[in-house]
Amino acid sequence: MIETVKNKLIKNGYVTINNVINKRVINSAKKIINNELKLILKKKRLKTFNSITKNFLNCKKIFSQHHLQVILAKKLETNGIYHSLLSEKKIVNILVNFLGPDIEYETNNELAINITNVKDDYYLKKYHQEYWSGVGISCMLLWIPLNLKSNMGSIEMIKESHKWGHIPHKNREPVHLPNNYKSENIKITEGSVVLFTPLTIHRTVPNKSNEIRIALPISVRNWYYPKSGNEDLWEYKKLQTSFYSKFRKILGNKEFSPFRTLGETRKSIFEYEKLRKL
Repeated sequence: MIETVKNKLIKNGYVTINNVINKRVINSAKKIINNELKLILKKKRLKTFNSITKNFLNCKKIFSQHHLQVILAKKLETNGIYHSLLSEKKIVNILVNFLGPDIEYETNNELAINITNVKDDYYLKKYHQEYWSGVGISCMLLWIPLNLKSNMGSIEMIKESHKWGHIPHKNREPVHLPNNYKSENIKITEGSVVLFTPLTIHRTVPNKSNEIRIALPISVRNWYYPKSGNEDLWEYKKLQTSFYSKFRKILGNKEFSPFRTLGETRKSIFEYEKLRKL
């Protein structure tokens, strides 16, 4: 599987990886989002619904969509959903194979929420490369649908566009694209992910459903790789560590102080990490 994914990613600049996320994690994400929307409405003494779409549209009358996308993403992160999604066995195996065992993921991003009849290009993005937004060339991008039905659309990718390099752009869209390029409207279901490079050109496919589409776009990187974008301005959290990184934690400092932990009675840092995840 890993070789197939790698070959498709190298060839086209993106690949859809099907059925790699447990539906339980997806449903947990939806529940957290809906509960947060209900909480917002309750604080304003407004009616709440079982429908995530109705709750979102009513919250949108109180806050901007951008604000909602940010606070809902933060709620998922603080509840461990990011870590659960990226720790799915097939996903983490692919990431480790591509990036190495020392992986971190972006935490100060926002959800991509799409509703019908939207014209604002912040939510209905034109063709673009994530590289334009400061995502370094050593990062990998994942687009993970959280609320998606067959008539909602997804994203459109230009095949092999990652091989064109950094495309000239103005006002968040390309100044020029090569002739005769081929694109693909990604067909994807909940539980699957799209993996792509920061140079792969893509855009938002309009949502023609009356219900909202929700996806989590997230970047991951090996923290030992040189930063080639704005990664230093964003917040990342560790997902996976190698023997080398664990060994460094045990040693405690780069001077390798002699007998630093000899005879200590405190729990190891790994025990405290486990407690934080409970």
